Amino acid sequence: LALCSALAIVGLYLLSFATAVGFIFFAATIYGVSKTYFWPTMLGVVAEQTPKGGALTLNAIAGIGMLSVGILGGPFIGYLQESSVTSAIQVELPAAYEQVTQESDYLLGKYTALNSNALADLTEEDQVQVTNIQERETQGALAKMCMFPAFMLICYIGLILYFKGQGGYKPKVLGGTHSD
Repeated sequence: LALCSALAIVGLYLLSFATAVGFIFFAATIYGVSKTYFWPTMLGVVAEQTPKGGALTLNAIAGIGMLSVGILGGPFIGYLQESSVTSAIQVELPAAYEQVTQESDYLLGKYTALNSNALADLTEEDQVQVTNIQERETQGALAKMCMFPAFMLICYIGLILYFKGQGGYKPKVLGGTHSD
């Protein structure tokens, strides 16, 4: 799990600035490999460490993970992208900032978003510059998403240290003894 988290950090970071098709596939493959093993490994650890919980515990863990990603993760990525774009516009095109931004609501509060309808009122040069900023910052926001697998990495390192302190990782056994 710790290795998967580390690979996810590397993959997301590489995707945040990848432009060549081959490099995009390389970075996406690293990220994809990391994501491939998260679910089955995590569910395996849960099954081995909480055998009394059975299917209910496994489904609860899976449900919490899916809800976190779907309900919080997706909108948060959008929030990060929008705030990155509008912050860059404020720095690089301060005269157009007020004209092309608007206040929007997010699950966790308000934020400043790009008003795509207002882009038509800009000069052609400013429109091109805003489009370039939008493309660059939207992709660059993936680097900020590295905070989630980094947090997971810290948690998994904590689990590794915990299990090491307990004499190593051992599955819990119901109704009997564990044979090494």
